[in-house]
Amino acid sequence: MDQAPRPWVVMVVDDDALIRRAISIYLTTRSYEVIEAVNAADCLTKLCKKIPDIILLDVMMPPGPDGRETCHRIREFSEVPIILLTARAQETDRTQGIAAGANGYITKPMSLKEVEERVRAFLSSPTLG
Repeated sequence: MDQAPRPWVVMVVDDDALIRRAISIYLTTRSYEVIEAVNAADCLTKLCKKIPDIILLDVMMPPGPDGRETCHRIREFSEVPIILLTARAQETDRTQGIAAGANGYITKPMSLKEVEERVRAFLSSPTLG
């Protein structure tokens, strides 16, 4: 008997509970498994237990390390795709994110459909896996 394919696992890291929950609920209703993290420390702790298929990572998460620093730390042990979420849209912000190891960038405010399509595009890429 064939097993159903496992759902893609997405980690959503954002200190804003409303944004984090909205993304989580939206993706869960579309058959993704979602792991939520409230800040960099929570993210890194949860990554020790399970590496997701992709991470959505807020750039500005006070207190503690920001998203770029967190991205850099993740790159020390994993190549999991990371999409940064931020209200900062200047070219320098984007290039700093890419330099830290991010694979993509979504500017807030964003639609939940856009988030899903970007996640799907990364996870469907033949270069992953």
